[in-house]
Amino acid sequence: MHSRFSHGLSIALLSLLLAACGGGSGGSSGAVDVPPGQDGGGTPGDGDKDDPKDPKPAGPADRYALANGCYSLRSLAGEGYVGRNDVGEYVLAKAEAGQASAFFMKPTALGRYMLYDRDESLLNAKAAGAAVGSIAAPRLEVGWGIDDGVDWELQRDEQGRFSLRSIKLDEFLGVDSDSGRLVLVSDPEENGYFGFERGEGCASFPEIGTQAHGETFKGRGVHKPVLGFAEVHAHLSATDFLGHAHYGAPFHRFGVTEALGDGTERHGPHGTLDLVGNLMGSGNPLDTHDTQGWPTFADWPAYNMLTHEGTYYKWVERAWLGGLRLLVTHLVENEVLCTLQTVVGKANLARMDITDLVQAASDLVAPPECNEMESALRQAEYLREMESYIDAQHGGPGKGWFRIVESPEQARAVINEGKLAVVLGIEISHLFNCKVVQPAGLLELVPQCSEAEIDRQLERLHDAGVRHVFAVHEFDNALAGNGIFDGFILNVGNFIATGKFWQTYNCPRQEYFYPAGAEMALSLPIIGHDPLTRLLFDITEGLLPIYPSGPQCNRRWTTDLGRYAFERLMDKKMVIDVDHLELQVKTELLDLAEVREPVYPLVSTHNGHGGLSMAQARRIINGGGLIYPQPGTAEQFVERLEVLRSIANDQYLFAMGYGADTNGLATQPGPRGPGSEPVRYPFSLFQGPDWPEAFVGIEPVVFERSAVPEGGRYFDLNDEGLAHYGMIPDWVESVRIAGGKEALEALYNSAELYLRMWERVNAR
Repeated sequence: MHSRFSHGLSIALLSLLLAACGGGSGGSSGAVDVPPGQDGGGTPGDGDKDDPKDPKPAGPADRYALANGCYSLRSLAGEGYVGRNDVGEYVLAKAEAGQASAFFMKPTALGRYMLYDRDESLLNAKAAGAAVGSIAAPRLEVGWGIDDGVDWELQRDEQGRFSLRSIKLDEFLGVDSDSGRLVLVSDPEENGYFGFERGEGCASFPEIGTQAHGETFKGRGVHKPVLGFAEVHAHLSATDFLGHAHYGAPFHRFGVTEALGDGTERHGPHGTLDLVGNLMGSGNPLDTHDTQGWPTFADWPAYNMLTHEGTYYKWVERAWLGGLRLLVTHLVENEVLCTLQTVVGKANLARMDITDLVQAASDLVAPPECNEMESALRQAEYLREMESYIDAQHGGPGKGWFRIVESPEQARAVINEGKLAVVLGIEISHLFNCKVVQPAGLLELVPQCSEAEIDRQLERLHDAGVRHVFAVHEFDNALAGNGIFDGFILNVGNFIATGKFWQTYNCPRQEYFYPAGAEMALSLPIIGHDPLTRLLFDITEGLLPIYPSGPQCNRRWTTDLGRYAFERLMDKKMVIDVDHLELQVKTELLDLAEVREPVYPLVSTHNGHGGLSMAQARRIINGGGLIYPQPGTAEQFVERLEVLRSIANDQYLFAMGYGADTNGLATQPGPRGPGSEPVRYPFSLFQGPDWPEAFVGIEPVVFERSAVPEGGRYFDLNDEGLAHYGMIPDWVESVRIAGGKEALEALYNSAELYLRMWERVNAR
C-alpha cells in the first residue's frame, strides 16, 4: 500500500475519522472479443435436433459447455420448447425451435447460470409453488433488483438430460402437465428434464470487452525460459478492505452491473461519503463525484481515485493478453482502520454527537471480523472463487486463463499454456496475530503472540496457498518495527495500535536506492472545528512526542520473536519481501539470509517503504533476489531501470517488473503529458523493430482504446493515465516508446526472473 501524498493509510485514517461526522477470449488459446451470444460458448456440441421423444438427446457435452452460448430450451416431457405466451408467461409451446425463447447462458459459477432472454429479462424462480416467470435485467436507469431466483444450477445425467435447480428455492424447473406453464418441482423426474439446442437471436449479456484482437502467445516448452512480465504487488481481493471504504469488486456472479454498478449505497449520493477517494482525487475530502460505474464510468475508475475497483477480471484479462504472465496479489487488511470504520458506522447509525463519538473511539475494541489473519484467509478463499468464476466463463474447470499456483513448477506449466500464474501473498500489520501493546504502567511493548502461535499461523497461511510474505506492514508488531515514511498520521495509527508513539533516530546519511524516513510532526495540525481535530486531540491528548528535525527512522528493530519468524519463513520456503521493514531490520534480515547456504534470496516489490540503501540493494541483487519498483510513467520506469542496471550482477538474469499496488491506495501512472510522445491507437504488441528477438514468430495482438461502448466511455492513456488494470498494455506501449528494445527485454524477462528467484528459494 502506498499513496502519492504520504501513504494510503494516512489518508484513509484522516478520511475515516472525518466520516464520523456523518457528512456525507476463450480458454487458454487467448482468442478475444467474440461478440457474446455469437460463438455458442464453450463446446456447444453438435447441435443436432433429436426426436423430442428420444430420452437420450445429443447436445452440450457437459453442463459447463453452455457458457456464454445461445440456446433454446426443450422439454423432454413433451413436444415443445420453452417460450413466452401472449401475457408474458413462460410456457411449453408446441412450436418450432425458431419460435422459442433464445437464452444467453451467462455463468454465475461453475455449472450455474442466469438464463437471459431476447427481451433482456431473466428466468426467475419467484417462490415455492408459484409459476416461474421473468425479471427485468440490468438497465442503467433501474438497476438490477434481483436475487438468487435468477441463479440456476445445471446437472446432466448419464442419459444426457439436463435438470435446472433453483439456488434460491432448492427445487427444479419443471412443466405443469395441465397448463404447460413452467413451475418448480421437487424432483426432476416430475417433468423436470430438458435439452439444450443452439438458439438464434440472443441478446448480448452486459460485459466489459477487452478491445484486443488476436491470440496472446503461449510458451515454447515447460523447460524453456518463460516470456512475459511480472506484476508483483496487487490487491485483487481488497473488495472489503478498510472497513468497506473501497467500492466495486473484481467479479460478481450476477455480472458487471453488480461488480461495477452504482456506488451510491457505499459512497453516498454524489460520492459525498467517499472521503478517501475525494481526498486522493482532488485534495478535498468533501468533494463530490459521479458514483455511476457501468456503463458510463463518468468519474471512475481513474488513476488517482483510489477507493474504486481497478482490477475487474476483464481488465486483468486485457493485461494478460498484453503479456502479463505472473501476478502476485496480496491479501491485505488493517485492524485499526477496520475497527474505526466499525465505530464510525455504528456512530452514524445511532446519530451520535461528537462527544459520544470521541468516547466510542477512545474505547476501541477490534471486532472479530477485523482480525487481520482471519480477513486474509477469507480473501484467499475469495480469490479461488474468482478463479472458478473465470473458469466458468471459459467452459469448465481449469479452462480459464487465471490460475492460482503454489510452486514455481506449477507457474511454469501454467505460463507455458499461455495462461496467467497467480501467486498469493500477504501484507498485513499483525502477521501471525503478532500484535504488540504497551500495558498501562509499563514502558516496554509486550508481544501478543508466541513461537507456537507463529508456527500455527504459518501453517494456516501455507495451507491456504500463500507463498509471498511481508513480515511488517503499517505499524510496529511483535516481530519488528515498521519503516517510517509518514511523520504524522501513521504515528497516530501506531499509537492506536500499540499504545506507544514511535521512538526514532536520525536516518543514516548514505547513498539510497529508495530514501528512508520522514520528517516527524511535533504537534497536531489545526485542521479546524471538526470531529477529526477533536478526536485526534482526544486520542493523543493534543501533543506528539518531540522529534529532531531531518528524516527520522524507527528505533524498534528485530525482536527475538522476529528472528524466529524470519527463520521459520525461510524454513517454509516463503518469498520474503523487505518492503515496510525498518531500515535496520532490512539489514538484520539480510544478515540472516546470507548465513544460509546458499544465500536465501529476498525481494523488494514496491519502492522500499522505510527506505533501501544502495548497499542493501546490492546485497539483495547479489543474493539472487530482485527489486521491482512501482511502475510510474514510462519515463520513470526507464530511469529506475538504469539505476537497477548499475548494480546488476552478471551471474543472474537482468530484468525488472513492477508492483503497481492497484487497489492498495496507490496512484497509478498519470497522463502522458504534452512533453511525451503519445500512445497512438490502435497499437500492436509483440511485433515491430523494438521487440526483442524472443518475439520472432509470435503473432501480434492489436489493442484499441479500452472502452465501454454501451455508455460511450473510452479510456485513453495519453489523457487519463492508467485509469484501470486493463490499460497496462497501453502503458507497455508507452514503455516501448520511452525505452525501446532494452526496456521491453527487461520487462518481458521479469516473470522468468521471479521464477528463478522462487526456484532458488525452494532449492533449500
